[in-house]
This record gives sequence, structure tokens and C-alpha cells, in this order.
Amino acid sequence: MPARHFDGKRLRSARLEAGYRSQADFAREVGVSRTAVATWENGRGPDPERLPALARALHTDINLLFPRHGAPDLADLRCDAGLAQYEVERKAGTTDHDIGRAERGSRPLTPTLRTTLAALYEVTEDALLAAERRSFGAKEAPLPVTLAEKIEYLLEHTYPGDQQPPSDADIARGINAAAGADVVSAQGVRDLREGTVTDAPRVVRDGLAEVLGVSAFFFQPNEDAIVATIVEGLRTLHQVRNGDISNIKARGLGPEGLPVELLAVVNDLASNLQKWGRTQDDPAGR
Repeated sequence: MPARHFDGKRLRSARLEAGYRSQADFAREVGVSRTAVATWENGRGPDPERLPALARALHTDINLLFPRHGAPDLADLRCDAGLAQYEVERKAGTTDHDIGRAERGSRPLTPTLRTTLAALYEVTEDALLAAERRSFGAKEAPLPVTLAEKIEYLLEHTYPGDQQPPSDADIARGINAAAGADVVSAQGVRDLREGTVTDAPRVVRDGLAEVLGVSAFFFQPNEDAIVATIVEGLRTLHQVRNGDISNIKARGLGPEGLPVELLAVVNDLASNLQKWGRTQDDPAGR
């Protein structure tokens, strides 16, 4: 279970920024003792189902205050809804530990209970089913690491449906245009894409990012956090069903909403996809 990361110092800073001058003031707001707040700020976090209420009281996005690295499982969805297991069982009308067994990966949810929990957790049934699979051991695809893997990942995931990804020649032309000089050939792009050549100058990496519509950091070594954010943004785009990706909202797309940074990434990717689609429809850009 990729639990949210709790940092007592971050909590204290957020409390002060929100205007709670004392621990007692904040304790009254969230319905706990001052001792409990002191314990949290000293580094011992509360039960994870309390985190959403703390974020709301501090007027802070939960994904920024208590980030989670990785997609949620069933227990994560429950905690993000601010509910303990016994509360879910009561609200769902089940008393035979179905919730705990599913979260531990020992017995799947029934279709009826799956529908009920999706409503309780305010997520889609698809999102709930994906979380259930993670509770039973399903793993997310690994992040792309090498330059070739990153190129192939973007070509595969940012041109859905009937859209055709750019050819090696298209990419080379885009890189050269971004650089203002001939810095790579179509064969050079192919060598990078297939892994025959494993490194490229900064100007080529930056051009790849420009052509494929991602942050330049995506193609730089040792930038795993940027890669993870962009991959998560692409997974979010994949969940959008209505075909309108020009104004993606921070609520309702997935099990935990989108933090501001990830929302910006998703919107940038969406804009890039639409721009590429228009370019294909009208090569002259009219």
C-alpha cells in the first residue's frame, strides 16, 4: 500500500501558514486534543483516514501536504475518503469483514459492494476496480528509465486512437527547428529510439522534449520525480472518457484528485496532443 508520506514539520508549517497560532487552536478545529497535535508535529502521524480532514482544515491540497508516490489500493481509497473500516462496513451495510478481507487481498469484492464503495469513496467503478487489483498484488508498469524507453513510452501513450505518432524524420525536423541548426538526422533519432545509441547531447534531449510536448527534465538523467509525474499525468489522461481534454478539472478524474503541479502537466500534455492533431489535419498549420 503506497501510504501517504507524513511529515510533522510540514504539518506544523502548514498550521502556522493557515493562521493557527497554537496547537490548541488547531486541535479544536479538527476535534482532537492538543497533545495529539503535538504528537503529530513531533513526527508520529495520525491514522491515515484523518489526513483528508487535516488537509481541509489547513486549506491545502492533500496531495501537496501528504504526497503519495504510486497509485492507490483499496485501503488508500478508503483513507482518502476519511473513513475507517468499521464506518465503511456500517455505511455499506456489510458486517462480515468484506472490506478488510478485500483490502488484505484475501477475498474480492462483490459487484454490488464494488458499486457501493465507488459511491462512498467518490471514485469511478473503474478506479475502484484498479485499486482492488493493486490490493491483490497487481503492479503498475515500471517507469521508463533509458532514453529509448522514454521516447517509446511517449510515442505509445500520447498518440491515442487513430492519431499517428511522428516519424523519425518528423522528430528530427522538430529537434533541428527547436535548436535552430541541424543537430540530428532521422537515422540519429532512430538510433536513439531503438537504443543503438544510448545518450544524446543536451540540445537533442531538449529538442525531443519540445517535439513530444513534455518538460525538458523528462529526458535528463536522474530526474525520476519528473518522469513519475509525467507518467502519472498520462495515466490520468487515459482515464478521461468524454473526449474533451482541453479543460481538465482537478476533481473527479481519479481517486485522489490532481495536485496543482500534476494538473499543469496533464493540461500541457492535452494541449500538445490537440496541437499535434491539428498539425496532422492541416500540415500547413492553417
